Amino acid sequence: MFDLGWLELMVIGVTALIVVGPKELPQLFRTVGRFFGKARAMAREFSQSMEDAANESGLKDATKTLNSITELHEKAKSPIKDQVVKNFKERINPIKDTIDSTGNFEIDAGSINEKTLKKSGSETDKTVEKKKNRKRS
Repeated sequence: MFDLGWLELMVIGVTALIVVGPKELPQLFRTVGRFFGKARAMAREFSQSMEDAANESGLKDATKTLNSITELHEKAKSPIKDQVVKNFKERINPIKDTIDSTGNFEIDAGSINEKTLKKSGSETDKTVEKKKNRKRS
């Protein structure tokens, strides 16, 4: 409670022996013992009355119910998450395979990048002519 070691208790005892005297020392220890006993009894009584009030208000039952719901949620959360991830991957894999099969895209771990297509000289000329025709119109 006060975190007193044997050395501190000896110092207190010797000091009390010198200040109070050897005749009144047993009476002093009895009085101090009764005081601490009453303090402990009051603390125990207060603690018990708080527990009784909590039990009457239903707080303890509500806490048990909440804890059981939390445990149930933790147990149910993991399988549902795994199932959702599995379903998501099953639906994405065909899409990924289709994108991959075109050869126009590179699929990295976190992104899909479009590959630059090599155009022949005639295709480039046709594109330039189309743009010119559009500007004239």
